[in-house]
Amino acid sequence: MDKFQEFLEYLKENDIKKAVITKKENINYFLEKYPPNFSMLIFDTKKDTATLQVSKLDFEMAKGYKNKNLDIELYENFESTFKECNGIEDSLPIRFLKFVKDYKLVSKKIEEMREIKTKAEIENIKKAAKISDDAIEYATNLALENDNLTENKVAAEIEYFMKKNGSIRPSFDTIAISDKKTRLPHGMPSNDLVKNILLMDIGALYEGYCSDITRTVILNENIKNYSKIYNVVNSVKNEAERNLKAGISVKELDLIAREHMGEFKDYFIHSLGHGVGIEIHENPAISSKIKEDVILKEGMVITIEPGIYKDDFGVRIEDLYLVKKNGFEKLSNAKILEY
Repeated sequence: MDKFQEFLEYLKENDIKKAVITKKENINYFLEKYPPNFSMLIFDTKKDTATLQVSKLDFEMAKGYKNKNLDIELYENFESTFKECNGIEDSLPIRFLKFVKDYKLVSKKIEEMREIKTKAEIENIKKAAKISDDAIEYATNLALENDNLTENKVAAEIEYFMKKNGSIRPSFDTIAISDKKTRLPHGMPSNDLVKNILLMDIGALYEGYCSDITRTVILNENIKNYSKIYNVVNSVKNEAERNLKAGISVKELDLIAREHMGEFKDYFIHSLGHGVGIEIHENPAISSKIKEDVILKEGMVITIEPGIYKDDFGVRIEDLYLVKKNGFEKLSNAKILEY
């Protein structure tokens, strides 16, 4: 059963005659490609159809989205569209909520569906991952060959490289930080010169699907304790990989990684990873702190990204994985340097 039919069956089972989808990421999920800016997706259980309603500005472009599951229409009257719908997302803008009565929420069902990727979605994520792989290797070589780069220059080079190679835009704000700033998990680039250490956390967006990869590069091998901490982080990632497969709980996987940190586990200050798809952070969170334990399932796409953040510097290494029955497929494959 394809995703359109699965969702229509869910609506019928829950006595929802029509559902309106306005969240761009959810429209992207059903289309499996980046949607027009101004669009709504209407599911009609009586007609057993889905219709993408778009503005005049996007109508010509949207004709290319039409397929056996999907019709295309111009939207003209918001009020009448929403009055006909009794299924909505919890993210529906409040200005539209006044038109809807006796509604049921459908967001949880879509979130559950989005956790397991289809073949087409996996292909899009693989293409995004290849773009970011090539970009981070390009930026690594650039940093190793030049001693007058700023963080902003590195970030700009990465984003330009990804754009040239098919990325719609970065999947999140590019992180390219150096030296003491690497101890900040979400540090932002500046005009500071890159001197001793460079941490790059980047992602591409291909047909609306994200990639996510982090590499830390040493430019001055005389930094005290750097290679030891770097190798601990890499070892933790490898240990998590050895345990990664469908059926393991996210809490267990996080705790395995945390225990493998040894003396540095107090410096591992975030979760082990997260789901990735249309949004850069999706379910499941790979964390030992969540209230409800979650079991990894075949077809999920997740990151594993251990990090150690001390007083003078930080190290993080991150890759992207497709969960399989007896293991995983690594989707990001940029070289991990050895020190």
